[in-house]
Amino acid sequence: MDSDALEFLDTLVREGTRTEKGIRLPTERRLAEISGLSRSQVRERLSGLQMLGMLQKVQGSGNMLVDPSTSGTGNVFTLMQRAGLVSTAQIAQAREMLEIAIAPRILEHVTEAQILALEQTVHDMIDASAARDFAAGLKADHDFHLALFDILDNPIMTYMVGSMNQALHDLLLERRRVVISREIAENGGVIPEMFTTDEVHFEITRALRSRRREAVSAAMVEHFERWRRVSRPRPHTAPAPRGES
Repeated sequence: MDSDALEFLDTLVREGTRTEKGIRLPTERRLAEISGLSRSQVRERLSGLQMLGMLQKVQGSGNMLVDPSTSGTGNVFTLMQRAGLVSTAQIAQAREMLEIAIAPRILEHVTEAQILALEQTVHDMIDASAARDFAAGLKADHDFHLALFDILDNPIMTYMVGSMNQALHDLLLERRRVVISREIAENGGVIPEMFTTDEVHFEITRALRSRRREAVSAAMVEHFERWRRVSRPRPHTAPAPRGES
């Protein structure tokens, strides 16, 4: 943001009213009076904040400044992706590197209650997979990883991984569909008791309980490796020439 944009954001924070949902902003007319900008300039700046996921229009409350990691209205990674500044593969790689890097640090903050909540999220993931509800399974998967960052209690880190997950949503949804379909096929068409790509999340919670940094790091690495192994395209086997068995 440039200095004018930051000054405008300071005005919003100063003049807004804090609520449980975020900071409720004055009307556009009032913002124009306070900031000295025209109504159209105010709308333009508010629109920019909405694209970044920092502003949300709430029914009955008007414009709200919100935590960009939970707004779901947009984020910088999606914008960069659409502009061709970064590729989906680069975002996926950055997300993996970030999650592996922070894994051991979670041990400094995690509580037993938080581990139990993580395990419940995995059960939600398992139930969704068994029902072949790929969207619900992906949401549970996202919730699990966002919860890991919430444990760190660092909103910048939470925003980063949340934004990456949002930018990768369609890719991860298709990957979940593929791996679940493959695991069912490899199990003779029967839904397994637990999908291996869901079960690996329990390995992360078990590692957290062990309180061993190396175990947590290894579990996070295995999480990504297992997804890679299962979702990797199968090599195509050409049919044997006629006359050969």
